[in-house]
Amino acid sequence: MDRFEFTAEAPGRVLEWMDRLTAAADGWINLLPGVDEEEAEQPTAPGAFAALFGPAQAPVTMCTWLPRRPGRRGAEWPTVGIVHPRGRFAVRQLATMGVPLAERWQVGQDHARRGLIVLAPPDTPHADVLDWALRAGAALALVPLTGTWRAEVHQPARPRPSR
Repeated sequence: MDRFEFTAEAPGRVLEWMDRLTAAADGWINLLPGVDEEEAEQPTAPGAFAALFGPAQAPVTMCTWLPRRPGRRGAEWPTVGIVHPRGRFAVRQLATMGVPLAERWQVGQDHARRGLIVLAPPDTPHADVLDWALRAGAALALVPLTGTWRAEVHQPARPRPSR
């Protein structure tokens, strides 16, 4: 795994990895916003439903980008997943915060606990996908962010030697 920090203004290394993983049709990248450590450790106050049925979530987000991969019906679309503390209807919330989905993008899932999954058309430039993911991840966080991000690149599995 390759880990490094970057900013939205200087995403070059992340974009290089997105190109590599797309060529391999494998691997993924986790994107974690920089937050004050004390803020990140404070769980959000749970609502009545959450208090009864589950633990409070951390007030930060984690975005995961996956390249398009071969599927049963051709190449699947690249995916951005966001685990976040904002609960239901994240797509609606993002639209009101000025981070709407781009035209032709699709929602694969928008669930209070499992998070948001968005599919970007394969011809969408990586810079546009990354920009949206960072803006959405920042908007859905419940604590102030530092402006830096950490990328965790999970490289493609090496092919096993044939026996």
